[in-house]
Amino acid sequence: MHDFEKEIFYILKKMSIKEISNIPDVTEGLEYKIKEASLNSTNLEDLITKIKTKRYTYARICRILVNALLGITKQDFEMSKNIIPYARVLGFSKKGKTLLSKITKQNENINLITSVKKFEDSCSDRNLKRLLEIDILSTYLYNSALYSNTKTDKTIHLLNDYNQKIVEV
Repeated sequence: MHDFEKEIFYILKKMSIKEISNIPDVTEGLEYKIKEASLNSTNLEDLITKIKTKRYTYARICRILVNALLGITKQDFEMSKNIIPYARVLGFSKKGKTLLSKITKQNENINLITSVKKFEDSCSDRNLKRLLEIDILSTYLYNSALYSNTKTDKTIHLLNDYNQKIVEV
């Protein structure tokens, strides 16, 4: 979380009360407390401490902050419960390749993503595309933190959902 401290403050300060209220897990006027704390805190721990209560635990506040950072709304959360998700293939062995082939033939409703670009171009389901958008943003966010903490290997920043090949072992 601390790797994203600046980004979290930026997002919260940029968001309106209404936008904060539309983050999953924000209920019962918590949006006002989050907004006030974001304007009056000096660091992430201070922010979380100002929001935290018996009702609103540290873990819940962290989930809210990550959802805010990724732009996940209550509508996204509800929508994700009602669709058949996709499966992203990041790598496989020879045996795994055979299993993937069988799975795809037996379950035509499963969207198996081996290429993000191909899936984006061929998918007509806007809900699946929205979930993929959140996935891609998550990867960028993770890589930006990883890159900023890596002094020796500058190529790590280039790894993303569009140019990372499937790992075959």
